[in-house]
Amino acid sequence: MKRTYKILMTGGTGFLGKVVQELFHNEADIDVISRSPKADVTGDLTKWDGGINLSELSEKNYDAFLHLAGLYDLSASREDVLMNNVTGTGTALRIASLLKIPVFVNTSSIAAATNLSHAEVNPYEIDFSRKFHDPYAESKALAEQQILNWLGPLRLKINLRLGILVGDSTNGKISRIDGPYHTADVFSRLKKFIEAWKLPLPVPGNRDVHLPLVPVDKAAEALVNLTKWAIESSEQGYKSFHIVPKEGLKVEDLYLSTLRHFQIRHSRLVLVRKIPQAIVTKLSQYALGFPEEQLRYALQLPRYNSEDTRKILGQNWCPEFMEYEKAFWSGYEKYLSHRRN
Repeated sequence: MKRTYKILMTGGTGFLGKVVQELFHNEADIDVISRSPKADVTGDLTKWDGGINLSELSEKNYDAFLHLAGLYDLSASREDVLMNNVTGTGTALRIASLLKIPVFVNTSSIAAATNLSHAEVNPYEIDFSRKFHDPYAESKALAEQQILNWLGPLRLKINLRLGILVGDSTNGKISRIDGPYHTADVFSRLKKFIEAWKLPLPVPGNRDVHLPLVPVDKAAEALVNLTKWAIESSEQGYKSFHIVPKEGLKVEDLYLSTLRHFQIRHSRLVLVRKIPQAIVTKLSQYALGFPEEQLRYALQLPRYNSEDTRKILGQNWCPEFMEYEKAFWSGYEKYLSHRRN
C-alpha cells in the first residue's frame, strides 16, 4: 500500500507552497500553519512557539516539517527580514522539535552565498566575515546557520537554496513581476528608443554570470522529492542543496530572448560589467527596470554547484531556459493581460 505522508507546513499559500500542495495531492495529509483564522493551524512564527496549541498537534506524528514561509523582499528593512526569516525559522525549528518531527526541510535562497568571492560555491558555504549586499541575503545566511547549529531532536535537517523562481515550465504562470521579468517590462517600454539607437547598446551584465532560473513547478517537484527522500532515508544530521539548473541562463541570452519576444531591432548588445555606483540607481529604475539590489545579483552571481542535488533528483531534473522559453513569455503576457483587466 502506498504510504501517506503527514506534513506540517508553513508558506502553503505562497507562489511555491501552492504548487507543493498540489504535487503532494493524494500522497500526504498536510496541515498548513498560517495567520489566517481559516488555516489548518492558526499561528504566527514571529511569536514564541507561534502562538500554537502544540498539545493538539502532538498526536499527529508528523513525518516532516516543511518551512517555506519567509519574507522575500530585497528592499525590505533589516528589522523586517530578520524578524520573518531568522526569528520565524527559529520558531519553526522549536515547533518541529517540541512535536518530535524527525525531518525539517527549509527553503533558503542562493542569496545566502552571494557575498562569496570565488567562482563556484558549494551548498554548505557561508561567509560571515564578508559584508552581505542586502539584509535579505544576510537573513537567509543567518537562518541557515541557525538550522545547522540547532540541537533539537530532529533526525535530519534539509536546507534548500532555491534559485530564481520563474513561471511554470508548461504554462509560464506567475503571480507578480519580479527578477528577469523586470527586463521584459522595461524593454517593452523602450522599444522605439532601442530601435532608434544606432550604436551598440550598453546593458548591465557579466559574461561569467549564469542566472539560475528555476520554473516554480520544477522547484516544487524538487522539494517534494527531496522531502520523500529525507523521510524514507536513514540519513542524519544536516544536508544542504542548491536547487538550480546545471548550467543556467547567460545574462546576454536573457536580453536576446527579450528582444526577440518584443521583435525589437537593434545593432548589438555590449555587456557592461562595472557600473559606477552613482548611476546604478538610474540604470536600474530607468534603463532596465531592475531594482538596484537585483541588478547587483545579475552582475556578480557565482556559479552554484548542484552535483549532490542531481545525484538524488537526476541529471536533468531542471530544464534549461531555452526548453521552456515559449511558456515563460506566454505566462508573462497572460499576467499582463490580467493586470490590465
